[in-house]
Amino acid sequence: MITTGISTASFFDTLMLEDAPTLFRQWGVLNAEYYLNSYCEYDPAFVDRLARETEDAGIRVVGVHPMSLQYEPLLFTPHPRQRADAMKAYELVLRAGERLRADHYVMHGPVVLNGVAKNLQLERLAPIFDTLSDMAEDHGLHLTLENVSYSIMPTPEIGTAIHALIKRPLYHTLDIKQAIRAGVDPLDFAESLGEYILAVHACDCDFSGEHPRYCLPPRGNYDFRRLVDALVKKGFKGTVLLEAYSDMYRDKSELKDAYDALTKMIQI
Repeated sequence: MITTGISTASFFDTLMLEDAPTLFRQWGVLNAEYYLNSYCEYDPAFVDRLARETEDAGIRVVGVHPMSLQYEPLLFTPHPRQRADAMKAYELVLRAGERLRADHYVMHGPVVLNGVAKNLQLERLAPIFDTLSDMAEDHGLHLTLENVSYSIMPTPEIGTAIHALIKRPLYHTLDIKQAIRAGVDPLDFAESLGEYILAVHACDCDFSGEHPRYCLPPRGNYDFRRLVDALVKKGFKGTVLLEAYSDMYRDKSELKDAYDALTKMIQI
């Protein structure tokens, strides 16, 4: 059964993470992805309090998603000290995910800068995902690599190439807006990597102008049902999460309306 939820990334700078469980309980949102904004939110004491509040609110944490640029690119650096420090941060977030009983970790991975190819060879980077996946599994989590326009996997072809170079399955979070931003139809990810996709980051998109405009559901005209139908054919049983930018709304109540609209659009 396909479920829906909200990523707390949607509340960036408008709501503190620890206040999300109470709001989700009020809204009747049962599934959430927790976006961890900074190192203080990786702290075990903070996570323990958040976990208790989440359990009391009856919310299932689908995934944990750290602020990736804080350390993730350095998980792939060839410099041993940089990588060791990044691994410590990664381990903290994995422990947070375990305490929150999350299903998966959402990763952006290395950042790809235009014109800069040094140290971005897939033959060197891809096997690192095996190590990171093993570490995640030790904490009861699946590692999911998200398609991000400025990171290692902006296209499904790169995802396929990574899979050919690793020893164990690598899972994915599909981000609709990031696919469109990279000039890729999200359906291409569903068709190429659908059996490995565990969650979807969803916002709407208006294609009526010269350039796509990202917005809350149902203010655009993206065909969510078509995408979900394609994923279901690949065995998808995960969660479609509303993940919006905070400049898409003026009042947080608009997110509740968008969540309700998204749920109606993808119901099967």
